[in-house]
Amino acid sequence: MIEEQAQVTRIDGDIAEILIEKQSACGSCSAKSGCGTSLLSNWFPRRLLTLRLKNTVDAKCGDTVVLGLNEAALQRGSLLLYALPLAGLLIGSIGGERAFGFLGLPAELGAVLFGLVGVTITLIFVRQHGRSTNQGDGGVRLLRVVRRSESFLLGNIAMPGTNQPEGFGTNK
Repeated sequence: MIEEQAQVTRIDGDIAEILIEKQSACGSCSAKSGCGTSLLSNWFPRRLLTLRLKNTVDAKCGDTVVLGLNEAALQRGSLLLYALPLAGLLIGSIGGERAFGFLGLPAELGAVLFGLVGVTITLIFVRQHGRSTNQGDGGVRLLRVVRRSESFLLGNIAMPGTNQPEGFGTNK
C-alpha cells in the first residue's frame, strides 16, 4: 500500500474533502543536486490536488490523515496510460509503413500518419475505459487519522491550531 499524508479541509456528510500537495520524487533522491529533473521541479510551483473521499475513519476538518493506494491499482493504471498508447503507436506505425510501402507511397509518411491514428484510437479507448470503470476516487482511500486538530472553520477551510468555540463552525 502506497501511503501519503494529507489535510482534511471540509466534511460534507460522510464525504471528506482532502487537500494534497503534489510533490516531486526528487526531494528524496541522493543525486538531486546534479540532476536536471530536480532543477526543473524547482522552477515550477507545487500544485494542490483536492479529493473527495468517503470518510471511513471519522476524520474532522483540519485533521491530518493518511491516504492509501494499492500498488496493483497503480500498476494497472500505469499500464493502461503508458503501455497501451505506446502499443497503439507502434502497431499503427508498422501497419502504416507496410501499407504505404505496398501502395508505392512514402513509407515514412504512412508510419507517421498511422502511428498518430493508432495512438489517438488507444487514447480514446483509455478515456472511455476510465469513465466506465471510474470509482470516483481512483482507488484512493482514507486509512487512518494521524493527528487530530482543533480547527476554526472560515469559509469551509480549516485553520489548524486555532481554538474553536463549542458548537461554533460545525460542518453538518
